[in-house]
Amino acid sequence: MTDGSALVLGGAGDMGSGVVEELVKLGVRVDIGDINIARAKSIAQSLRDTGEVGVVRVDASSREELTDIVKGYDVVVNAIGPFYKYGYVVAETLIASGKNGVDLCDDHDAADQILGLSEQAVKNGVTYITGLGWTPGLSNILAKMGVEELGGEADSIDIGWFGSAADSRGLAVIMHLFHTMTGEVPMFLDGHMAMVKAGSSGMVFEFPVVGKLKLYYVGHPEPLTIPRHLRILKRVTIRGCLIPEWQTGLAKLFVRLGLTSTGKRIERLSRFINRIEDVFRTGGVALSGVKVAVERGEKRVNYASVNRMRKLTTAPAALGAYLILKDQVVESGVFPPEAIIEPRPFLEKLKAMGVAVTTE
Repeated sequence: MTDGSALVLGGAGDMGSGVVEELVKLGVRVDIGDINIARAKSIAQSLRDTGEVGVVRVDASSREELTDIVKGYDVVVNAIGPFYKYGYVVAETLIASGKNGVDLCDDHDAADQILGLSEQAVKNGVTYITGLGWTPGLSNILAKMGVEELGGEADSIDIGWFGSAADSRGLAVIMHLFHTMTGEVPMFLDGHMAMVKAGSSGMVFEFPVVGKLKLYYVGHPEPLTIPRHLRILKRVTIRGCLIPEWQTGLAKLFVRLGLTSTGKRIERLSRFINRIEDVFRTGGVALSGVKVAVERGEKRVNYASVNRMRKLTTAPAALGAYLILKDQVVESGVFPPEAIIEPRPFLEKLKAMGVAVTTE
């Protein structure tokens, strides 16, 4: 077993349980922190032959309760979504408690707030990595590798992802999806930050396995963070879609009808979709993917990874927590992945965990 212990908040959920599994495989002692004790105990029991997994009831909405519980751990992974609702509150509590952490925050507004906690993290000697999942996370690390390969700067980085209803479960992921497709979202265009209409600017990306897909602007953190830490002269964009592609069109229709215009409306619609989500899985492919295209002048590098969404998301988060436990990531502050992770050794370790990257 690795020295030190980890707590995974939301560890009984779809993504959180994946983080627990990956950490256990790495030899880490893990506790599942969740409000759903029955589900948490079932997951812990299923992993009894793999490693040491405990269960602790946590209501992460209670700052006092969370502060008290995290005292006993060396690193905490936050997998409680949607992050626009819970990400900042949990991060602020962990940092105030002096606890190292990793989260899966994939909402641009929450990520910006969390990064604002960096000064407090430095003061408290805390290492906190935000957005270390699939996108953001793997996408940021591939962007950094591409910039390094092209000599330390790039004209543009275009990130694309696809996800499938057949490849995910749970209310949080649905709420996140509608949040990313509603209103205006940040992109780095012509060397400056700009707000653009979510769901606009369609672009075709070609992915391994699934082929060509049309993707649209979405609200993810990469355009906010990458230009702050990498030398990008012109553009950082991120687009996404659902497969089958008719589901993207349906989601965009809900947005046009105003069904996602407020947080309450997003939650109401998401709860309805969650109740009938098996309908959307029918005929779907249980795969998700990310592609990162980096350009400098006439030179271009492309990286892609296609796998189960759960694997793509949870392996990077678990590895980040593991590196913190092993004192291989020690700088104090709040960081997006590209600011603190060295791409090549990290990707080598991810490959051994079952997440492979292809290069064009």
